Amino acid sequence: MIQAILIGMLLTELAIYVGLGRMFVERGMSIAAIVSILLLLALCWRLSHALGSFLLTSLLRLRDHRALPLGNSMAALANEVAARFVCFNWSQPFPGLATDREPADAAQGVPILLVHGYLCNRGLWVTFSRALAAAGLGPVHTVTLEPVFDGIDALVPKLAARIEAICRASGASQIMLVAHSMGGLVARAYLAQSDANRVSRLVTLGSPHHGTQLAQFGIGISADQMRARSPWLQTLAGKETANAAGSTRPQPKALSIYTLNDDLVYPPESSVLEWAENIPVSAVGHMALVFSAPIARRVIAYLR
Repeated sequence: MIQAILIGMLLTELAIYVGLGRMFVERGMSIAAIVSILLLLALCWRLSHALGSFLLTSLLRLRDHRALPLGNSMAALANEVAARFVCFNWSQPFPGLATDREPADAAQGVPILLVHGYLCNRGLWVTFSRALAAAGLGPVHTVTLEPVFDGIDALVPKLAARIEAICRASGASQIMLVAHSMGGLVARAYLAQSDANRVSRLVTLGSPHHGTQLAQFGIGISADQMRARSPWLQTLAGKETANAAGSTRPQPKALSIYTLNDDLVYPPESSVLEWAENIPVSAVGHMALVFSAPIARRVIAYLR
């Protein structure tokens, strides 16, 4: 679904540029001027994908007296613009073209499944999956969880089915999960099931484990569930506590990496997961977490 939405947006944008180009030609403008204007419009549109959320979180930080170093903020904005350019203009509209065949890397080892977040699909992992495959840890798989605007609980059976399919195909009894943003909540909801014993390690990247104040601007049931202190998040935490107290099945080893410059999860400490190792980073944006070579190296070292 997100693939169709993004392709539709790109085609609509192209139609707008064609219409503007014809109008400018009729007004006698030169081809060079027309191309320059259209390229500027395209650039401004893509900058707006990150600028809006960065400005909003900057205002929230000023309100809360949590100003960050300007250099870190500018670096985060720059790599976030680059990450969203790739995500929303190439790898997610055309995941079949952008991503490699699966599983990436045929090395023996524990399979790895990459789980995307809100308004994304498997194309999000276009560079991250290649970094993991090059590390030779084990076969790397992805999944697309839809429908996009449904509740998180509705996505859990689809994640469970993908995990079971990978285990059947590989002969492995367990896999390792790496999840971005809302994908971390889907993974936790899967693990909260009493019969979920397929995951040996969990890594979350920028996941709003305690919700985010920006979820109020999202669309759909899953956005409501990601609001700070939402009933769904409280219920999930309750299930985890009950499982820990009454079950002999331990939680998998877990790592939560989050960025202090996150423009979608605010406050960034919402990504702290009590039963995991938590590592804050800086100078990187929310989507850029999965495009960052240093982050990939941290994850590879942890999974290894």
